[in-house]
Amino acid sequence: MKKTPELKNLVFENILSESLKFNPPYEDSYIKTYPEFIQFFKNINIISKHDLVISSHFVYGWMPTIIELKFQDIEGVLKSLNKAKNGALLTIAELELLKSTINNSLVGLSKLLHFINPVDYAIWDSRIYRYTTDKKSSYGIGNTQLYLNYLSKLNEIESHVDFDEIKKNVSAHFDYEITSKRVIELLMFEADKRDKKKLI
Repeated sequence: MKKTPELKNLVFENILSESLKFNPPYEDSYIKTYPEFIQFFKNINIISKHDLVISSHFVYGWMPTIIELKFQDIEGVLKSLNKAKNGALLTIAELELLKSTINNSLVGLSKLLHFINPVDYAIWDSRIYRYTTDKKSSYGIGNTQLYLNYLSKLNEIESHVDFDEIKKNVSAHFDYEITSKRVIELLMFEADKRDKKKLI
């Protein structure tokens, strides 16, 4: 059994330090389009197959990969997505089903889950993986247990008595509301981009 990597850099002190250096790229398409994707799901009460198809494709507009959707268990997929929308923490089995449906990519799935429910789910990608684990490659990024560990660590940071300072430092740069998980993820993403530049 493969060992799940440790998220050793995902600690409050690192995130606070990054918030003091944060300077987002205001003209970046990712920054500008983000609130539109969040709004898409705010306008939906129950996620349908149609919504899944549309939203999966706009998520992959943020990625350099062509999407392939598989609908072997569409009822189970939609049930899990609607559970996530309503605030439930999905199990490893549910995440694995969703991952296998959406390009077999935990990265793509994490983005979709974040847009569906930005309060409880965070984006997970190569830069976040590298920042949190110090690994030089993306090998192991698709580990669903690691993603759940990541969400748990984010919850710990959000609950820190001084987290409001971090959120205030970052939120001041935006003219739209961002959730606590988006704040932390953005700080790690920009820190890795600044310090490491190129992904391997």
